[in-house]
Amino acid sequence: MNILATASRIAFRGRLFLLSALLLTVNVSSTASFVWGAEVLPVAFDAPAVTVAQEVDSTLVDAPTTGGQLMRLRIPVSTYVNPEFRGVVTEYAVELESTYQTLRVIDFWPKSEVYTSVEGNVAVETTRQQDSKLGFNVSAAYEPIGRATGQGDFAHKDSTKESFQRKPPMQVLSSSGTIRRGYGVFFKFRPGPLPVLEGVREIAILVEVPPGWRADMLQVSMQAMGTEQAGSSRIHSLGHTRMWMTTHREGDWPAAAQAKRYVTQERSLRSLAAASQSQVQEKSLPTMWHKMGAALDMVQPRIPEDYLTQVIFGARNRYRDNPATNRLPVDLRVAVLDYWDQREQLVQLAFPKAYGSPAYGDHVAISHRAASDMVAAQ
Repeated sequence: MNILATASRIAFRGRLFLLSALLLTVNVSSTASFVWGAEVLPVAFDAPAVTVAQEVDSTLVDAPTTGGQLMRLRIPVSTYVNPEFRGVVTEYAVELESTYQTLRVIDFWPKSEVYTSVEGNVAVETTRQQDSKLGFNVSAAYEPIGRATGQGDFAHKDSTKESFQRKPPMQVLSSSGTIRRGYGVFFKFRPGPLPVLEGVREIAILVEVPPGWRADMLQVSMQAMGTEQAGSSRIHSLGHTRMWMTTHREGDWPAAAQAKRYVTQERSLRSLAAASQSQVQEKSLPTMWHKMGAALDMVQPRIPEDYLTQVIFGARNRYRDNPATNRLPVDLRVAVLDYWDQREQLVQLAFPKAYGSPAYGDHVAISHRAASDMVAAQ
């Protein structure tokens, strides 16, 4: 009996040790995930949160339109390279997309550019020369008459010379074009004679908007490619970002105010989400069994890891009555709904005829009753 009891205690301690090791693995994985999310990439990007759309006279543009108004957007985009980075940035790309298809791209700048380090044309000269030579020596004897000898040689030389000029080899400095069936545009930049891609560049687009258009949103994506170490030939992604950029008609101050309210609300939502990260993780995996199941890929977190990305960049509002969002802390859920209220108000200014423009300066905030309902649901 003592032997059986001892064996039982050893087995229990073994299971307890395995369970502790598994929980430690879960905690380490959570910490590693947090550190990975805070990783600083070698290349960072920036673009303005609000840009002004300047109206352009359609009679001055040769491109055909569909009856809308023409607007020009001038956008400075910046690239920052970490001073400790020892690799090489070979290219970075910028994409602008009208996700609601209200901004149709008519033209864009800069266009595709090439460069060469050779000035003028390249002179090419080809010379071919062929020499042939034949020599002979003949000797004959016929006794007793005598002996005869003869010798000689033959030579031929053929020479051909060609010379012409050709254009020097070109390298691509920048390229650009439309995407998303004309509702987006891309720009790619590569290092020129001076291998520097850091700094600010200005891009511009000419777009056609619906009649009565006042404000809108553009989704901006930026990515840098290159090598992580000097001398390496393997290309990696060195940095990437995605953001919303708002735009409004020049001189439309109520539309500009709505764009700024959206920017403020998005910034507040991001800040609150960062401050609430530990609470979100706790609600996502509330019990030890949830953590164990997630570590074994048997249980999905109650709140997706990319919930904030889904909220900010989702094509439509799926979070007013969403199980994942309902598990967020109350103040964060309120911020999500406030964010979508501001976003919807801004998007309505891009569809004046379809939705009707809201009154100037209106600000729709979540009601106290809705907040109370969320507290009760909590």
